[in-house]
Amino acid sequence: MRNTGKTVRSGKSSLLLFICLLVLLCATPVSAANPKWKKLKVKYAEKANTDRLIFVKYLGGTKASLYMFTKKTRSNGTHYWKKILRCNAFVGMNGIGKKREGDVKTPKGTFRLTEGFGIKDNPGLTGLKYTKLTGYLYWSGEQSTYNTMVDSRVLGHVPQNSEHLIDYNPQYNYALNINYNRKHIYKKGSALFLHCTGSNPYTHGCVAVTETNMVQIMRNTTAKTRICIYEY
Repeated sequence: MRNTGKTVRSGKSSLLLFICLLVLLCATPVSAANPKWKKLKVKYAEKANTDRLIFVKYLGGTKASLYMFTKKTRSNGTHYWKKILRCNAFVGMNGIGKKREGDVKTPKGTFRLTEGFGIKDNPGLTGLKYTKLTGYLYWSGEQSTYNTMVDSRVLGHVPQNSEHLIDYNPQYNYALNINYNRKHIYKKGSALFLHCTGSNPYTHGCVAVTETNMVQIMRNTTAKTRICIYEY
């Protein structure tokens, strides 16, 4: 049976409609399906113990987007969040959802930032301790001092299975400790930081951004800052 021109046009119209629908579906932001980010803003807006939020929105693979917000107050006394930074970030080689040491994943959840350190001088971090790194400082992997910064001179020995912090250049030019495993449970995971990017497009469990962005983050971080790491 011979096709008519009308049938051909109808087929083309259906195909065009299908393509348009597909484009619209693909263009829909993934974040629309994840209300967690809005809930976090609402949750911490009226909490006096939180004045900054860092959102690490996991995109898949080892990629993430990082957003930083500062709390502002309206004339009626209510609060809102003003974005002060948006940049690309890298996470662990195996994504997020850390369970144990060596799984090469970044922790998932909401955490405090407890201290800063770096090979370079303090770029402007206030309200949190900043330690200028020396050759004596390690992030301990030993059970007795697990997941803490230690000085080998005070410890009396070089800790085994530990990070010699000053060796990680440029990653630890600037870094902030993510308070994962705050109870220091042995082998649950240690040395999880927000730090500068190195040569690889991934980390071993930390969150990494460019040094320029890291400086901006540190200058705006306080003792009341929270970092939130979840799927986009």
